[in-house]
Amino acid sequence: MQVAFGLLFLCLVICVNTLTPVEKCPKGKSLEDYKLTVKVGNCKKSSCRLKKGRLVVIEFRFTSDRNVKTLTNDVNAIIAGLPFPFIGVDQTPACDNMYEADGRTKSGCKLVTGQEYVYRFPIKILEIYPVIKVRVHWGLKADDGNYVMCFELPASIVT
Repeated sequence: MQVAFGLLFLCLVICVNTLTPVEKCPKGKSLEDYKLTVKVGNCKKSSCRLKKGRLVVIEFRFTSDRNVKTLTNDVNAIIAGLPFPFIGVDQTPACDNMYEADGRTKSGCKLVTGQEYVYRFPIKILEIYPVIKVRVHWGLKADDGNYVMCFELPASIVT
């Protein structure tokens, strides 16, 4: 019985630790409202290490709170309180990165209220980025300019 309990506990710890701990963004709803799960590469703790020259896949699930026709990535690094856009990601269309709940079928940007979606975006941590601690802001803005979802996380760009 103790062995079974130990294995169950270990399984729970492993399953829980596959997600990246994120924080609410200032203009967003609570993370629970989105029912989202966020994965940032293989980061499993706060203050993710983003290695220069590497490709990091950002993935999360969320339930849309309204019908949406277009989505735009709103992605920046906040340094000393100032937002610096992630080159080639910020203000780009997010439609090609949207999938149905199965995570395989592309959905595009026609989101329906109450339906779950998966967003997946591979981002290259460019060599030109400085080695620095940052706060990453990642959001999806709808055609009305409001967030469909957003989160923030502490990170460090490293060599």
